[in-house]
Amino acid sequence: MRARALFHFITVVAHVATAQPQQQLSAEEEHEARAQQALKDSLKDALAMLKHGSAHAKEQAAAGIANLAIETTISQPFHPVTFRNACVKAGVVDELVRLLDAPEEAATPQARYHALAAIEAIATDDPSTELDNGHALAACKKSGAVPPIVRYLMSTESNLQVAAAACVAVLAENPECQTLLLRNGAVDPLLTLSKYGGDAAKLRAIAALDLLALNNPAAHDAISQGGGLKLLQGLNKFGGAQLREATASLVSGVEAPDSLTVAVDTAGHAKAAHQARLKHSKVWRSATPVARAQAPQQMRSPDDE
Repeated sequence: MRARALFHFITVVAHVATAQPQQQLSAEEEHEARAQQALKDSLKDALAMLKHGSAHAKEQAAAGIANLAIETTISQPFHPVTFRNACVKAGVVDELVRLLDAPEEAATPQARYHALAAIEAIATDDPSTELDNGHALAACKKSGAVPPIVRYLMSTESNLQVAAAACVAVLAENPECQTLLLRNGAVDPLLTLSKYGGDAAKLRAIAALDLLALNNPAAHDAISQGGGLKLLQGLNKFGGAQLREATASLVSGVEAPDSLTVAVDTAGHAKAAHQARLKHSKVWRSATPVARAQAPQQMRSPDDE
């Protein structure tokens, strides 16, 4: 309830501040200044809650940021890129990452879940363009999001597994983030989730692996060396309709790595990444995931069984 109230408050403040002055309807500069100030004020309040609030207050703040990041891709009060730029500049992403690393008494499991959802939403590029907006890279390099997110892939909480895998998929759209994710060992836990995870975890993990492998021979090698080829072939042959659709291009790439065509320019990679994201979003929407299993606490190779 309080998270929704925070989201409502931020949205109302933004709508009020972005309204054209009654006596100066053509004053675009004043309009923009009011909007930017409202955004700064709302993020300042959320940032204070993340830094100094109670565990429950941090949960509310993370939920409010995640909700507003998602809302900006659907409607006003702010353009998606404007909101995400402000979150990065204000240090909101830094605090969300710290929330992931906070001791147990300082952050609830739900707060960590909302933090992962907020990072995912902020890192997601503006869907109206084919450009890389740089938010994923800022989360990976400036805020250091990769190590804790990879650890949450191995959580015993299924909702945190799913949220972490969704984060990896978004971050992996950026080539530099791909490299950081590989260096931090993201492939093995993603393969484990693809084998032992619930339905939701499987779909999110496959999407993450697919984006990690995009234009990335090293990721194909890591997936193959981790026993991923046999796993992916099995999912593609015996899995449900959504799993077969999700794994189709990935299993083809791992089966024939020599046929991989690497994009030579940033714009080409960003466009291919966006297309892959849209494909997996469509698969996700068409599914009704039920979390029936969890990855084992002791991570095992997919070939152990």
